[in-house]
Formats: sequence, C-alpha cells, structure tokens
Amino acid sequence: MVTTKEFKAFLEDDERQILALKNANLLKINAIDEETNENIANISYICYVDFAIGATPLSNYEKTKLIGLYDKANQQFYYHRIYSIYEFNQAFDKVAKELGATNFKNLNRMVKKAIDKELNSIYEETFVKRVIESRTDPEEEFKKAFMDKVMTSFFETGTTVYGKDNEYITDLNAYDYVKLVNDKEYVRELVDNYLSSKGSFVSDKTNLDINIEKYIDNQVKLKVERNIKLSDEDEMILSLLKNISKVDNARTVKVVYEQGHNVVDLDLDVDGLKNCNYRSLVSNNYAFPSYAIKTRRGASDFTEMFRSKDNPFGYILIKGIKKVTYGRKTLYEVK
Repeated sequence: MVTTKEFKAFLEDDERQILALKNANLLKINAIDEETNENIANISYICYVDFAIGATPLSNYEKTKLIGLYDKANQQFYYHRIYSIYEFNQAFDKVAKELGATNFKNLNRMVKKAIDKELNSIYEETFVKRVIESRTDPEEEFKKAFMDKVMTSFFETGTTVYGKDNEYITDLNAYDYVKLVNDKEYVRELVDNYLSSKGSFVSDKTNLDINIEKYIDNQVKLKVERNIKLSDEDEMILSLLKNISKVDNARTVKVVYEQGHNVVDLDLDVDGLKNCNYRSLVSNNYAFPSYAIKTRRGASDFTEMFRSKDNPFGYILIKGIKKVTYGRKTLYEVK
C-alpha cells in the first residue's frame, strides 16, 4: 500500500499521472473548466482505478472511483471515501489523516449551512410571519400528533432531536466540488440552484416553496402545541406510560383495576400498552384494548366482567387503572 510520503510526492509531481498500487492504480487528472475547456490551474482529480489506461474521473465504468481532489496551490487534499473499496480504505484512511485531508462532507456541509442561512433570512420576512399568524388549523389533529410524539418518546432509547428537517439534498457532482475548492464564492451559485430547482417529482414546486411551506407548518404546529389543553384522561395516559418507561426492559406490570363495584388484579403486557396510539385510545373511550392482558383467558374473562354501556367492548379504561406496580415498586397510583 502507498505511504503518506509516496502519495504526497505523487500529488506534487506535475509530470506523474499514475501511482501503481498492488491491486490497482491511482490516477491524477487535471480538472477542466466545463465552460472554457481549459485546465483549472492547480486542481486535480485523484481516482482509484483498476485499469488506468483510458479511465476518466467521471467515467461510469464501475472500476473507476473518484477518491479526492488536490489543490496544489494550497497543498490541500480533499478526500472522498468510497465504501465499496474497503481494503483500500483501511490503509488509505491513515494516509489521508496524516496529510490533514478535508472530507468532501465538509464541502457539502458548507453548502447546506449557506442554504440554511439564506432560508432563515427568508423565514424572517413579513409575508411568512403573516401566513403563520393567519393560520387557524384545528387543534384536535395537532393534539393527536403531539400526544403520539410524547407517548412514543418515553420508550425511545438514545437521543432524539425533534424538528431537525434541514437535510437539504444538494446532489453535488465532482465538478461542483472542483469549483468550490477553486472558488468559495461558488457556494452562492449552488444555493441559488438548489432553491430554484424542483424539489419533487410529483409537483412543480421549487425547493424554496417546499421549505417555506414546511417551515410554516412546523411553526403553526409549535404554536398550537404550546396552547394544547389536556384532559384528565390525557394526563393519566402520559403519567402512566412515563412511569412504566422508567423501568428498563419491563415486559409485564401488575395492575389494580376498578370499574363499578368490581376490582381485579391484572398482569398487563408493557408492549400492549406502549404500542397503542392516541387516536385508538380516544376512539375506544380512553381505553387500552383487552389484548394487553397477558393471557387470552384473562382477557376473555375481563371483557365479560366489564362490558357495559359505557364500555361496550370491555376494554381497560384508563380511569379504571388505580395502581400499577413492578415487583415491589409502585409506578402509578390514583390517590
């Protein structure tokens, strides 16, 4: 495999275009200005190629891979890691690191930050704020989405970032990277191209239109969520699930259930509780389905005992759950 010293010498040598490896070659090709067809001074494509003869960095031939660019004037190598050439990556990652290479992802990030900055300035314009203020969306639909998000979040592992939606699809090609390396002001052109291009195959809306609409929808959603009024049953659902979620890997909880003059002890399946969405709970008169009971016989007996006019399906009404325990620990209790 090539050493850092050998690769650096190859990059600096104006005459040398091929660097032989054990099972492949590295090829250095001058970058060409697509408008003038002239060489772009001091910028080269660096390719991994099985057969160096006749290969180009933009070839569709699957054995040719663009792995980077070299800016000789600033002695900066830009690295594009190709995951399909695993053995090469294992050794070359060290070379790239020792050279202080800049990953192509950094160039992509620079463009996305510029798009974000431009859009954020547009979001501050009066017409966007007026649309947000004038929207009168029904609270009920937002409430269902809000409750589902909160209920699900109790059982999520790791860190969830809400509202992260600015993963702009820029589709930069090799020539775009060359232009960015050669002229950082080119980012302005890429921003304009992104915002003015179509953002969907199913409509003529531009990325600008789509992002403004998404921003307005999110802001309206946040505005409604800040003012959502929760019923007593809503609070019970959130309190119940939140406290159950605090027990890692709990599969079964014991429940004291009371409806009318009847009181029973139940073994409930935690998955059966947490997998219910808010819409179904509300449509069932704020109740969990009886299949959350661990045994089929227990579920059948429960349904027969508690089926009533107010509970026609014999479901587990949230207001009937008086106490929930796991082992000796009380997770939820109605005083």
